[in-house]
Amino acid sequence: MAEEKKETRERAELAKKKAQVEEYKKEFSASKNLVVIDLRKLPDRLLQNVRKKLRDQGTKIRVGKSAVMTRALEGAKKPKELIDLFEQPAAVVLTELSPYELNKFFQENTMDVIAKPGQVAPTDITVPKGETELPPGPALSELKAAGINAQIRGPKISIVKDSTVVKAGEEISSDKAKALGTLGFKPFKVNVDVLLAYDGEYIYSPDLLNISAETLAPEFTDALQSSFNLSVNADVPTEQNITLLLTEAFTQGMNAAVNGDIYSPQSIEQLLSQSLRTGMALSDKVPETPASEKPEAKETPKEEPKAEEPKAEGKPKEEPKAEEKSASGASTSTKDESPDAPSGASTEEKKEKAEEESEAKKEE
Repeated sequence: MAEEKKETRERAELAKKKAQVEEYKKEFSASKNLVVIDLRKLPDRLLQNVRKKLRDQGTKIRVGKSAVMTRALEGAKKPKELIDLFEQPAAVVLTELSPYELNKFFQENTMDVIAKPGQVAPTDITVPKGETELPPGPALSELKAAGINAQIRGPKISIVKDSTVVKAGEEISSDKAKALGTLGFKPFKVNVDVLLAYDGEYIYSPDLLNISAETLAPEFTDALQSSFNLSVNADVPTEQNITLLLTEAFTQGMNAAVNGDIYSPQSIEQLLSQSLRTGMALSDKVPETPASEKPEAKETPKEEPKAEEPKAEGKPKEEPKAEEKSASGASTSTKDESPDAPSGASTEEKKEKAEEESEAKKEE
């Protein structure tokens, strides 16, 4: 009978697990976003508070044994990275919120918890001075053992002055953890830690999810501006830069057409206006001859004296006829007396003429 009951119980548990796997598989397949959270150091009270707040937003948290969660995720054909996380205590959050929105919600919903031995203090843990609710007794020894300046004043134990129990980066000992717990001092804050998130396309690690919107916005702006500048400089047309690229191309084409005197429907007006301005400027301009370019007075070149022709030797000069002599003499005298004779005759020419006249007289 005992064995039969055991088998019956095992069958019932197996059937329950199978039903849970099928239920979770359907939910995981239908959910838009899946977020895996860490349950190892998560207080149950905080998990219940978070679950209650998220229920109003249509978000569900599914907890189960590792085998159930693994098979459900495998049946829903989810990434292996999510499935491998269930080698440790974890839960799946099914939500319509984006991974960033859900992680931000977890960061904002925290709980103060007491210190535990072995934890490392992220900041200095200081107990402020003042009266406590502790009556005189063994508690005073615990506080002094932890380095807390405590005294009995009246019916209660009081902290005489601020006492730094643990400095930042130090490990908390068991004595100090016990003293802080006795005082009800909760120096740590805990929240739900996200291990991985999946939105149907991408897997998000905690490092990505912890980037705040304040940090992300300027980085996105810089990246967008850099990519825009790169596409413009590389002449890669996109929906964002096509207007600027077309404007630059039109401007360059117009400049090339105007500078090259290429007539087109777009450049004809500017070319004509330019030609008109040039013509008007030329018509209004009065040419002036610079002083350096004024023509100099030309001097009348002097006639160079002709070289005497060598006299023919051996041939007697023929005597001119009387008529010719008289005509020659008359002509010569006429030329000498003519007012139109060049006044610039040289001395040598006159000398030659005089010699010729004297020879002619001798021959006569």
